[in-house]
Amino acid sequence: MKLPLFPLHTVLFPGAPISLHIFEERYRLMIGQCLAQHQPFGVVLLRSGSEVSPDDPFIRSLRRQLNMDDDEIVREAVVPFEIGTIARITESQRFDDGRYLLIALGQRRFRVQSIIQHQPYLVASVTQLSEDTSTLSSAVITELRQTYERYWKTMARVTGREYDYEALPVDTVELSYWLAHRLHVDNQRKQRWLESDVATRLREMTSMLKMEIAMLPRTGHRRSSNVWPWLWN
Repeated sequence: MKLPLFPLHTVLFPGAPISLHIFEERYRLMIGQCLAQHQPFGVVLLRSGSEVSPDDPFIRSLRRQLNMDDDEIVREAVVPFEIGTIARITESQRFDDGRYLLIALGQRRFRVQSIIQHQPYLVASVTQLSEDTSTLSSAVITELRQTYERYWKTMARVTGREYDYEALPVDTVELSYWLAHRLHVDNQRKQRWLESDVATRLREMTSMLKMEIAMLPRTGHRRSSNVWPWLWN
């Protein structure tokens, strides 16, 4: 399928929402066409380059307001990762000046086969990816669920407060993306999880939860304000 691409400094997972402020002319055009044709777009993490074009009129206007010299701008080619997530727009608001506010929902993963258009925005020929569960076992799923419960019980013991944490989804693939979206890790790790099979994703998240548990104090500090679940987005 052909898919317009939105390269960003963020990773979108299937089932996760993303909020976007669309102000560049090229992406106003792209989103306008997506809305008119009821079509999705693809979110891909930037490997290199910038989310915004220094030549966009909106950006040029901001630079003038900030007295920034155009000669200081480094124009680096936009290079996205090959695997991203299809995003379908669920809510949109268009302003009088042409900007959009959007909420989109991640759907299936895809792999970029080739870039077939570079201007005014990237369009790629992509292949949708299936979920590889061939190495998944019930033991991997059980261990993650038990570690998740143990993490929050440990947090309650250490901080002296109860947390109203969310129950994990029943579906295993959904669970893996749900947790990947919520864990506070860098984009390189998130991209790795997006590209991984389900079992690898679950095992690595289990290890991360275990490491966080091991770093917590062994005794409770009921009046301490220094212990907080920073692991979560």
